[in-house]
Amino acid sequence: MRAWQLPAFGIDHLTLSGLPTPDPGPGEVLVHFAAASVNPRDSQIIAGHFTPNVDFPLVPLSDGAGTVAAVGKGVSRVAVGDLVAPTFFPNWLDGEALGEERKISGGLEAPGVLREYGVYPEHALVKAPAGLSAAELACFPCAGLTAWTALVEKSRVSPGSWVLVQGTGGVATAALQFATALGANSIVLSSSDERLARARELGATETINYRETPDWGEQAYAMAGHGVDAVVEIGGAGTLPQSLAAIRHGGHVNVIGYMAGAALDLTVFPLIIRNANIHGIGTGHRAAFEALLAFVGEKGLRPVIARRYAFDEAPSALRDLDAGGFQGKLVIDLPG
Repeated sequence: MRAWQLPAFGIDHLTLSGLPTPDPGPGEVLVHFAAASVNPRDSQIIAGHFTPNVDFPLVPLSDGAGTVAAVGKGVSRVAVGDLVAPTFFPNWLDGEALGEERKISGGLEAPGVLREYGVYPEHALVKAPAGLSAAELACFPCAGLTAWTALVEKSRVSPGSWVLVQGTGGVATAALQFATALGANSIVLSSSDERLARARELGATETINYRETPDWGEQAYAMAGHGVDAVVEIGGAGTLPQSLAAIRHGGHVNVIGYMAGAALDLTVFPLIIRNANIHGIGTGHRAAFEALLAFVGEKGLRPVIARRYAFDEAPSALRDLDAGGFQGKLVIDLPG
């Protein structure tokens, strides 16, 4: 089979290699991948910015989907022909991760999905709802589940809630789509009027161009009337003060990224005044992923795919991810 491998840090080191096609053992499943999507974490790992502790050569990318090609003895969760996606944390099945449930993740401690075939324990796979394509399913294991965990698992967003979404990338766009389908109101931030117009088409109640309105926290608070119930915080340290200004008393700030800074320097006064709940979101568990996909199937949701790439163009997808300027997800199609 063909697989992209990283023998050393740096995107220029990505190499398309030939590897033996694995066979599933007892309790294992062979997946023939059809699509993969890229996330900022993938780019950070490849560049050496995420962690220095990488066991080279690494098959990168955490998010993919494909069909079950073969199953080992005793497998009952999936069958040959099923469309499935590996979970981000293969051993985190439900509840809080109080032990080693998050010790292994795809595309880092375990081989990623940028390969034609992969073997997984059956408990690390989730089936797609009817009607979802492999390219669409590949958008959900990290970005989709992160947004779902923030809004549903942590913030308990419900009809009539107000959600503030920073940006229009993969997590942000998924959060907007989920908020809309949940019956919540949403406010989307971007520096691009074009992407804000697209956000309104996807269901955004209000939009703010943050370059034109630097104090967007106050404006978001006013738009919601009483402050927003939940923030999908992409910026990190540089935007957190504005997020705290935007939330209602007892509101939730879900910290997902750190594009505007990672080192936090914040007085506790705004936290106390707002009685704020701040959550660090690191994807989620299998049970939440299954609930997400059931919701996607029930509501007929489709992720926003900005661009698609051939398997040979995988490095271009990663470079475009770093360049930004797109809305939704970047997907790599694997050969059939």
